[in-house]
Amino acid sequence: LLSTYLAPLCFVLFISISKEAVDEWKRWIRDREVNNYQYEVLVPSFDAENSFARKLIPSRDLMEGDVLFINCNERIPADVLLLRAYPSEGTGDSLFIRTDQLDGETDWKLRRAAQYTQRLPSDS
Repeated sequence: LLSTYLAPLCFVLFISISKEAVDEWKRWIRDREVNNYQYEVLVPSFDAENSFARKLIPSRDLMEGDVLFINCNERIPADVLLLRAYPSEGTGDSLFIRTDQLDGETDWKLRRAAQYTQRLPSDS
């Protein structure tokens, strides 16, 4: 009588725990890939006064206030302020992004660059 209840219970628990362990392992692998992804960041250059250089930094080392250069079809690591946009058509100050990994919605959302920074004469 005890084995009739205990054996199926142990089997179901073993299957559930195994599934959770596999899911956790896959999540750990995916998180490691995301944290090691390299982003192009604007950093001060000590070659000349008031000059900057671009440097590749893994996403785990990004901090508040970093200026990122995001290219087409590249993941955005977190909340960002869009300073300047170069749409594929070559004109405009807006672009479309997908937020499906944040909120589950698969619709494209329109985002506009800050007006002041979009109108600056150059990237330098």
